[in-house]
Amino acid sequence: MNDAQPLYIILACMSAGAAAGILYEGNCLFRFFCPRKGAAIAADVLFFCLFACTYAAAAALFRLPAFRLYMGAAALAGFLLYLESLHRILAFSAKRLYNTVRSGRKKIAVGVRRWKKTKKSAS
Repeated sequence: MNDAQPLYIILACMSAGAAAGILYEGNCLFRFFCPRKGAAIAADVLFFCLFACTYAAAAALFRLPAFRLYMGAAALAGFLLYLESLHRILAFSAKRLYNTVRSGRKKIAVGVRRWKKTKKSAS
């Protein structure tokens, strides 16, 4: 693919960046459960190492030529596109699911308390 059109190379690099965005979801999940600053820094370093591995795998898969600056910029653009689109949708959905579960737990707790009151008053 050394004589490939630059457009195809850019699209391949952008897809590698978007694939790295999926890895970023795992990083966000880890940072949510381990809020310490040291753990967050370690998670970010690990993510960027995985990002580089994802790019290297895509470069080998698509037989891309030697690394050029526009290829790295395209991979970064694909990652940023992921962050501005699918990541926001997933974050909104997760927040909504969390709120639904939380309100459901409250409703169940209120129902149990009422049931206990009626059970005590019936005795």
